[in-house]
Amino acid sequence: MGYEAIIYEQVEDKIVRVTLNRPEKLNAMSRQLLSELDTALDEFEADNDASVLIIRGAGRAFCAGYDLQPVSGPGGGFSVTSDRWGLRKLVARWQRLWNLPKPTIAQVHGYCLAGATEFVGHCDLVFAADDAQFGHPAGRSLGVLPSLAMWPYLMGMRKTKEFLFTGDSMTAAEALENGLINNVYPKQQLEDEVLRYARRVAAVPVDLLTLHKAATNRFFEAMGLYAAEQSATEFDVIAHQTRTVKNEVKKMMERGLKEALRERDKPFAKK
Repeated sequence: MGYEAIIYEQVEDKIVRVTLNRPEKLNAMSRQLLSELDTALDEFEADNDASVLIIRGAGRAFCAGYDLQPVSGPGGGFSVTSDRWGLRKLVARWQRLWNLPKPTIAQVHGYCLAGATEFVGHCDLVFAADDAQFGHPAGRSLGVLPSLAMWPYLMGMRKTKEFLFTGDSMTAAEALENGLINNVYPKQQLEDEVLRYARRVAAVPVDLLTLHKAATNRFFEAMGLYAAEQSATEFDVIAHQTRTVKNEVKKMMERGLKEALRERDKPFAKK
């Protein structure tokens, strides 16, 4: 396949790696990147010689979230119906990642924000560099995290509310303590550690790997994971109709994205 926004490669026997490849945009997820990701997941699933998928980001960050350029959306030329169905499709993409039969490992460094937390939330495992930051700052002015990024399941009710109420980011150490990720490593060791673990996974026959994953996932599906995530999209649709979100989008269009974000985040700066 010909990819532009991602790199797809078989790095070792049974181990495939996808690299988000928009480093100049901190790997913000554009429509093209998401479309190529869909294709990459299909390619990995169909490859009988591949057992484990590693997902990482090029450049300074894993991913800064959804691509907000050009600014459009709430308050613009779309309806509640189109917004609702668009968000349902967005969550269905992450549920597709969750349902991928074979194991996935997110290799996170730098920023992992907003939509990127949905991305890693639906991977099976997350290994992070000590410089990683996880959070949903967009919740301060742009809406609800569409799938809640699995946070209520992974972190529990109290911690989910603590970070959603402020939009603050957590460090890699905090994310580990909160149960959001599996391990933290020095940045320069992260890739080697991820590959070392992936090799151990790949040593297990793929038919058993798929059963281990499916059996574990079934527990959460029985707790209503699918319905809960799609319900979160409804709250995001409602948020997009609030005065707060409409005013924020208007500000972005008038003043530019960077200035609007700077003004939004100023009251939350750590002192």
